[in-house]
Amino acid sequence: MILKLIRFFSLPLLTLIGIWALGWLWFATSIALMKPITEIKTTQAIVVLTGGNGRINEGLNMLAEEIAPNLFISGVHKDTTKKDIFNSWKKPTKKEPCCLTLGYKSTDTITNATEVRDWVTENNIDEFHLVTSSYHMPRASMEIKNQLPDIKIIKHPVFSQDFQSWKGRFWKLTFSEYNKTLVRWMQSLGA
Repeated sequence: MILKLIRFFSLPLLTLIGIWALGWLWFATSIALMKPITEIKTTQAIVVLTGGNGRINEGLNMLAEEIAPNLFISGVHKDTTKKDIFNSWKKPTKKEPCCLTLGYKSTDTITNATEVRDWVTENNIDEFHLVTSSYHMPRASMEIKNQLPDIKIIKHPVFSQDFQSWKGRFWKLTFSEYNKTLVRWMQSLGA
C-alpha cells in the first residue's frame, strides 16, 4: 500500500521538479544571453533601482548624456543625500546634472514598484528607462509592470564584471531570482 502511494505521488512530483528545473535553466540562459543596450532611445525619465554595482553610475551617465531629463533613484538609504550620490559617481564632471529625485521609501523590489508608480504618476511619465542589474531585470520589470500596466518600460540592464555564467555567483543569484520571480508570478495569477 505504501509503495503504491509513493509510486502514485512520485511521478507528478518528479514532473514538477523537472518543469521547475527547466524553467530555471531557461531563466539562467536568458540572463546569460542578455545584451547591453547599444542604441539608447531618449525618454521622459530614467528609473534606477538600488542594490547592485554600477546601477546608479549608469543612471547618472545616462542623465549626463541627456537620454532623459529626469532621473529617479528608488530604494535610497535614508541618510544618503544627492551630494553623496554625485560624490560616488565615477565620471569626473564640473557640474552636477539636474533633475535627480531620490526615493527613500522602498526596501525591496515590491516596494520599489510602488515607489516608482507613485513617482511616475506624480510626474506624468508615459515612458522610461528601467536601470537595474541583468539578473534583477525580469522580476523588477514584472513588479513595475503590475503597478503600471499602461506605461512603456525600456529595460536597461547593468552587467557586473564578476557575473559570468561559469562562476558560482551567477548560479546563486539566478537561482534566488528565479524562485522569487516564480513566486511573485504565481501570486499575481491568484490576485
